Amino acid sequence: MQTMLTTLILGATIAAAAPLTARSLVSDAAGQTYDYIVVGCGVSGLVVSSRLSENEDVTVLCLEAGALDHYEDDILVPYYIGLQPDGFYEWGIYTVPQTQLDGESRHIPMGKGVGGGSLINGMVWNRGNQESFNAWNDVGNSGWGWNALLPYFEKSETYTPKNYSGAEVQPELQNPNVHGTSGPVQVSYPNYYWPQTNNWFEALHELGIPTSAEPNEGLSAGGYFLPLDIDPINQTRSDARRSYYDPNIARTNFNVQDNSQVTRVLFDTSENLTATGVEFATGASAPRQTVYARREVILAAGAIHSPQLLELSGIGQSSILEPLGITVLQNLPGVGNNLQDHGMIHLNYNYTSPVLADVNDFATNATFNDESAAEYYGSKTGPWTAKPSCAVAFPSLEQVTESASSMLAAASSAAYNLPSTYDDEPTLQAGYERQMASVLSELANENIPAFENLNNNAGGLDLALMRPLSRGTTHITSTNPFTTPSVDPRWLVHSFDYDVMILAMQVNQRILNTDAIKYLGPSYEYIPQDATAEQLGQILLSGIGTEYHYSCTTAMLPLDLGGVVNEVLMVYGTNNLRVVDTGIFPMVPGSHLQAVAYGVAEKAADIIKAAQ
Repeated sequence: MQTMLTTLILGATIAAAAPLTARSLVSDAAGQTYDYIVVGCGVSGLVVSSRLSENEDVTVLCLEAGALDHYEDDILVPYYIGLQPDGFYEWGIYTVPQTQLDGESRHIPMGKGVGGGSLINGMVWNRGNQESFNAWNDVGNSGWGWNALLPYFEKSETYTPKNYSGAEVQPELQNPNVHGTSGPVQVSYPNYYWPQTNNWFEALHELGIPTSAEPNEGLSAGGYFLPLDIDPINQTRSDARRSYYDPNIARTNFNVQDNSQVTRVLFDTSENLTATGVEFATGASAPRQTVYARREVILAAGAIHSPQLLELSGIGQSSILEPLGITVLQNLPGVGNNLQDHGMIHLNYNYTSPVLADVNDFATNATFNDESAAEYYGSKTGPWTAKPSCAVAFPSLEQVTESASSMLAAASSAAYNLPSTYDDEPTLQAGYERQMASVLSELANENIPAFENLNNNAGGLDLALMRPLSRGTTHITSTNPFTTPSVDPRWLVHSFDYDVMILAMQVNQRILNTDAIKYLGPSYEYIPQDATAEQLGQILLSGIGTEYHYSCTTAMLPLDLGGVVNEVLMVYGTNNLRVVDTGIFPMVPGSHLQAVAYGVAEKAADIIKAAQ
């Protein structure tokens, strides 16, 4: 029935939203010259390239390694989150074995296509705490605090509140002063409210964890009902392709070329480093082609691929480049170091109560799933709109333990366990110490989240570490640009990160023991109800992986703190090469990253325009 509905109805609904033309998708960039070349057409790249093209006197080319999508259900319909096939608009990269965990490697999904990660992520839209962005200012980046970023967060979105009858936390109560009303990305809520959501918030109240109707003003820790990047009318994903590419395809100066992987940046080295263009190829065995830039080259390839390109182009840590025979044009030890991610573990305590249907019934109850599909395609309502996790918690240490101060004290004196690439690199070591002091100072505040609990209203209580002290790396191991970089997230190498995640798992146990959740009948097939800290540790080390929030590898920091770009996002030692993606974050904020990435890219576009 689901297949029949998709065939008969979808063509008249979702597909009708597709543009009638794709003028900006070019295939003849080779040999041409543009004012700006943007490398990577994901969230950051599409924001920057489309905004720059607002000036009709400049020409912009965005080069994307992946393809332009075809408005597939797997992208647009919220139900398909987590169900996309392997390699679906995705790079297929795995980490090196994580010896500090269980010795296994992990898949780290990254979007590959026009729209990047916004094509396949969980759609969650939140920004994090104000103090986390003020900390960016405090480590040497003037103009990057909360007040400076808020206008750009607002600029990226059109926010539509919603009222759910009987909801414990009402999205309609949110603060309109921190939301945009005319931005490209549609931000709203599903047209369905799982009844178990109220149990979730009641459980938090039983434990004394506060709840807030407004997660995006950046003021408090606790429970939230998060918005999504979802169109409030047709209940489809509002990704970067739909938001920044489609509305602007008629501009003759806005050009996107897909299936074109940039292999290195080209420089004139006669005076400082001036980027003159980029080399790209349509595949590993395809010939290299060149396109030229009059003004700037802008890297937006993400926190893994932007440092890869810098290293391939001769900018990076000399101890990485020289053994590969790469001429070092600029020794920047920060390139590819300082990798941060929100380590996440999936934990299932599947609810057994037969009274209420939940997301697990999509797979086990064909009638429920078919009826939900019919409701979605027929009226844009029902459970298929509500697959993402909206009812979550971001607790602070102070909210969940009386040992917060002793945990923070122990963290400050624990071994750093930094990567070997930090050895004999005083700027990297100084930068880390500055970051660690900032993070620990923040976490002493009862309003700063330490971890996230993603509740799926079916017994899935996933946990993610929000303010990690562990640092990883991503570096090239070959001069071949089609060889995957060596990515080593090094989750939990700092003992504080491990301790916080064990605490989070114990908070899960408390949540499951509340009257509100016991009513739903949680099961303990995978995690014993009375698991000890040692048992939880074994589960943690074998289960933790990524929350898909790779960042900080081309950090915006002063040079003496291991920085790669300055406060106007220019790569140190260059005249006209910038980075604008999540790699420029000095420290990862305690939130999902897409809303932050949009806001940062909007600010980056204005910085570049101001230099015209």
